[in-house]
Amino acid sequence: MTDLKPSGKKTITPAQIERGLTDAEWLVRYGWSRRTDYAPTPEQVERGLTDAEWLVRYGWSRRTDYAPTPEQVERGLTDADWIVRCAWAERLGYVPTPAQIARGLADSDEHVRDAWAERSTRQP
Repeated sequence: MTDLKPSGKKTITPAQIERGLTDAEWLVRYGWSRRTDYAPTPEQVERGLTDAEWLVRYGWSRRTDYAPTPEQVERGLTDADWIVRCAWAERLGYVPTPAQIARGLADSDEHVRDAWAERSTRQP
């Protein structure tokens, strides 16, 4: 059940959030990865970043309402899908290691290499 906030907007329950984030349909999980009307738990972030579907991992990599761990950053930068690696290269809020920068600039995908080149011109 959802309640109305004083603003008239519906309040999402933790159970609804969890149901959406664990739905069998990847498109539902992706939709929840993009929503900004709830604060995910560390467990929900980790589950999203390790989802079998690349688009769900991409959605979580684009969120800015959590501080990724070094392990999560490394996993994102070495993801099998170029678009996920690109999103992590574009993401600010962490300081990449020299090895991560070198690997990114030599990535097999041109989009990832370009994102790393662009990153060098932006401030974190």
